[in-house]
Amino acid sequence: MSIHPYYTGNTDKKTREYTFEVARQVLSYPDGVAKSMILVNGYFPGPTIRANKGDTLVVHVNNHLNESTSLHFHGLHQRGTNSMDGVPGVTQCGIPPGKSFTYLIKLTQSGTFWWHSHSTTQRIDGMAGAMVVHDVEEDKYQLGRDYDDEVIIFLQDYYHAPGEEMFKWYLSRSSAGLEPVPDNGLVNGRAFSDVCSRTHELYPCTSTEDVRSTQFSFVRGKKYRLRVINAAAIAEMNLSLDRHVLRVIEADTAETEPTDVHFAPIAPGQRYSFLVTAETSGPVAQVTLRADMNTNCFNYRNPTLDPEVRAVVNLLDDSATIANRATSRLRSLLARSSEPESQRWDDILLPEFCRDLDSSLLVPVSGGLHSADPVPAFDERVQVWTKTLKLERVNLAPFGFINRTSFMPAIGAPNLHVALGLADATTVRVPTVGGKKNTEPWGGDQLVVPISMNDDNRSGGKVIELVIHNPDESAHPFHLHGHDMWLVRTFSAHAGLGGWKPKYESEYVLENVVPRDTIMVPRLGHAVVRFVANNPGIWAFHCHILWHLRAGMMMQFAVGLDALDAGIVTSEMLQQCSIERELGDKLLAPLPGDEFRKGMIAPT
Repeated sequence: MSIHPYYTGNTDKKTREYTFEVARQVLSYPDGVAKSMILVNGYFPGPTIRANKGDTLVVHVNNHLNESTSLHFHGLHQRGTNSMDGVPGVTQCGIPPGKSFTYLIKLTQSGTFWWHSHSTTQRIDGMAGAMVVHDVEEDKYQLGRDYDDEVIIFLQDYYHAPGEEMFKWYLSRSSAGLEPVPDNGLVNGRAFSDVCSRTHELYPCTSTEDVRSTQFSFVRGKKYRLRVINAAAIAEMNLSLDRHVLRVIEADTAETEPTDVHFAPIAPGQRYSFLVTAETSGPVAQVTLRADMNTNCFNYRNPTLDPEVRAVVNLLDDSATIANRATSRLRSLLARSSEPESQRWDDILLPEFCRDLDSSLLVPVSGGLHSADPVPAFDERVQVWTKTLKLERVNLAPFGFINRTSFMPAIGAPNLHVALGLADATTVRVPTVGGKKNTEPWGGDQLVVPISMNDDNRSGGKVIELVIHNPDESAHPFHLHGHDMWLVRTFSAHAGLGGWKPKYESEYVLENVVPRDTIMVPRLGHAVVRFVANNPGIWAFHCHILWHLRAGMMMQFAVGLDALDAGIVTSEMLQQCSIERELGDKLLAPLPGDEFRKGMIAPT
């Protein structure tokens, strides 16, 4: 059994310090196509952060790019450290080229998290990695007692073109508003095999020994925890392991009572933990780990894509020592990828549309930290409508909207700084997609919902019921920063737009609901969530499909601003915002159709 260095059973609180060197590097080993990537310390995926609950996490980010960057720790509540949430325009300015920034966070949660850039499309070009926080005192499922070892399974969709190039295409008329479909899928940074036989001629492919599948080695009879993270831009991944049952024990960061499934759909941004016991005997020595993309969520066919994303699990005899296992791994790395003879479960049918794992299968652990029985009554209801619109004034580019706003922040004046009186959002006027005036007092085009703290509430904050209407033809995985949500209702219409109505309150599920930070809002329907707004700060709420987020599908909740102290914003942050303000409108990219409005090109 391998013991992780930060999982020692020692309850002493420590400082876990990392240095992230962010730079571009050309890689070809993911699937044979050379691509300029944005890597941290030269790794793809990026380094895994491990710590214990109660530790202080320190991450030094040195930006060697020719563009700004940022770092968001997906799932961390950042209680008391809203300024470290890593969202440019909301909690900070981007880290400028050639500059550095240090994130300092007190870890008050445990579970499976991940980190990624929250700037432009950097996370799909490589700037992302896993994060695990253990709680050796209160976690129900403990390494060494409830399972023998654990592995991280980091799932990604993969594009051969740079992210910003794909986004530019998405906003052009050539896309007809259809989101870019990935060229491949990766498990821990590797495809199952190269794509040289099917890739486009624009992207030269080299078939080399460097291109080989990710391999795991399990000892027969041993129990493993699979920490699975979907870091995809758009793809819902459906995880299964041939000949093995997956026992769900964690959804996002919430521990659950054990539930057995053959496969689990995982939306972008979501995480699950599964316990798997390696079969004690059987006719095969290798089985296939599958993370099939649900192509029903895509709007066109990409001939380069093989949606059957795979990795190999080697099953070793009980007598195998750690040294034998290492030798087996080395031997497998020296060989070309071959398809195991195992067969997929015969009851796996991909759903017609993107959707979450059936929430009725998930039950919070009894008396655990994440139990929520029942979901509290709400104090305030907020309704939002999310929609991708193609407006004529922006040349029919598909921008994302929430309540008629498409997120565009002020230059050099993130909202947290504005709220604390540290910045003026009116210094640079930002052109908005809808042509409206800049939002007061935040600047740009933003929806910021103020929520006051309610000391009378048993949890110290108001319970918000958030109704998310989705009249789009596609589902939206929505992520809430700084809080967890109870999903009490989802609905997708067979006809019509599936809007919410007050009469549906009687159908809410209010008992045994697992709190999540990322939930799927179904197509032509709605979702209803509740959360306790007891964490002061300005918190983003956005679609985790990167194309939709990049195109503006984000809003914010301003919670208990009176409780914030300007001291949470460091002098380093203020200096970097000053650099951004000095650049001013040089940082403003033209909106599609600007050439027509400004008379640069006569429309035909």
